[in-house]
This record gives sequence, C-alpha cells and structure tokens, in this order.
Amino acid sequence: MKQKLHKELQTLLDFYHQQRKSPPEAFSHRSGLINNPSFFTVSDLQRHLNNPLLQPEWVHVKLGGERVELEKACFYKTVQSRQLNFMDKELLNNEINKGAAVVLEGIDILDANINEFTARLDNSLPCVLSNAEVFLSQQDNEAYEGHCDADDVLVVQLAGKKTWQLFKPQQRRYADIGNQNDEQLGPVMQEVTMRPGDALYVRAGVPHRCITSAPFSLHMSFDLVDNTPTTADIAGEATQQYKHACELPYESAGRVVDRYVSILKSDAFQAALEEATVYKRQDIEAFRQMLGRTSAVKSLNKFT
Repeated sequence: MKQKLHKELQTLLDFYHQQRKSPPEAFSHRSGLINNPSFFTVSDLQRHLNNPLLQPEWVHVKLGGERVELEKACFYKTVQSRQLNFMDKELLNNEINKGAAVVLEGIDILDANINEFTARLDNSLPCVLSNAEVFLSQQDNEAYEGHCDADDVLVVQLAGKKTWQLFKPQQRRYADIGNQNDEQLGPVMQEVTMRPGDALYVRAGVPHRCITSAPFSLHMSFDLVDNTPTTADIAGEATQQYKHACELPYESAGRVVDRYVSILKSDAFQAALEEATVYKRQDIEAFRQMLGRTSAVKSLNKFT
C-alpha cells in the first residue's frame, strides 16, 4: 500500500507530471507552486548534519571554489574490537560559518516521505532510480560550477533565493559535462530567480549555473537517473551472442560489422533487451522499498 504523500510533495508531483505530459525543450519554471514550503527546512538539514553517524560520503562541502576534505575529521572508537566511526563536526561547523556551500546526499534514504516521492518519480519513467539531495549555498559560494546533467532534474526552492542561469541546450552526453567554462556553457538563454515554493524542471543536456546573491539559499533537487541498459550493457550482450554465431573466418571488417549489427537488430536480441529492462525495473522497485525500511524498526513499540 502506497504511503500518502505530504500535500506539498503531491503538489510538486503534479507539476512534474504536467512537465512529462508535454516536456519542455529546455526547462519549465513555476513561481509560487508551494506556499511556504515546510516538508523540509533548514532545521531538518541541521538535524541530519548533527547525526553522529554521518560520514563524509553523504556530504559535499565547498568554500571559495575548493572542496573541503571532511575525511581528515573522521575518527573511530574501538568497542569490543570493533571500530565505531564518527566525524568531528567542528570542521564542518567552521566551514559553514565561513560561508561554505553544503550538499547533503541521500535524502530519500534519510526521509521516508521523500523516498515515497522519489518512488513515484521512478514509476513515471521506463527504468529510473532517482536521487535526492539538498543544497545549502551562501552568498558567493556554490557547491558546483556551471555544468549540464545527463538526466532531467526536478528542483524545488525551500528557503532563501537563488538565481539559475540557463544556457542553450546541448547534445545529451555522459562525458565532459562538469565544471564547464563560459565558452563551453555557451550563450545564456534565460535567468530564473528561484524563491521559496518555486519549482524548476530542467531537461538533460541543458547547461546551468547557479548564483546565490542573497544571504543564503536552500533547495532540493531530484535527479531522474536513467537506468535503461547502456551501450556497454548492449555491446557486452551482443558480443557474447556474436561469439556463438560469428562471421566466417578471414572476412573483411565490414562483413564482421554487418554480422554484429544483424545481431543487434534481431527480434530475439530486442526481446532480450526488453526483458532485461523489466528485470532491472523490478530490481529498482525492490531497492526503493528497501530504502523505505531504513527507518522502520517498530518492534520496540510494545515497550513504549
């Protein structure tokens, strides 16, 4: 049985479905979609950062264009021959006080309601496992440089204000998409100022750069990560099939390619790809359900 969504997340989901029904070429911006967002606040971010079990893998911190290495603040206490790892938060606290930007990853793991929301995003597309992260940026400090994403991104502004510079769409790709300079980003198509409750849907391959000119900004981002079989997956399976049905010896490279392509285009191979996609989606659904159980120890209720 599906968990009922927070009404603000339901509103955001409705906005998302509208975009998928008629996808914009580059992006879509909706002002004031949610009135005074409350489903995730700065206090929630602080609560998660205060978790004694938090490890550097969950947090990305950047100040003055340089990544802050939280690993050097990690220690452990030995208890019954086991190492209990923890992070001295003084470094993180000091860097935030200096104006650092902070990204907390895995919000869908930490929050069951957000996990349910991302499950709805997953189910809306053929084979997606979405990521959710929260960005806190302070004036003149951003977590990431200008870049474009390989997948569509859904954004909701939670507090503060942030300006998004959106550039002319590029060919979707996986390589050379991060830390783009002005020449690589190309011409600015439009600037959008995000205020609390605003939503933004950005298509894959649309370069963007964020600027926090206000004292601070808090937003949540959902990456709709495509998990359909990749070219590497497809080529690997086709290569295995070619080994069992290869071209005659000493034929030209062109004939070898023709034989390989015939395997790729065969009905049997296409059916195998469809089946692999179905299995992967089932794995994603099971994994998402497992994420929803990270805060599901209720067996102690009988003692409370």
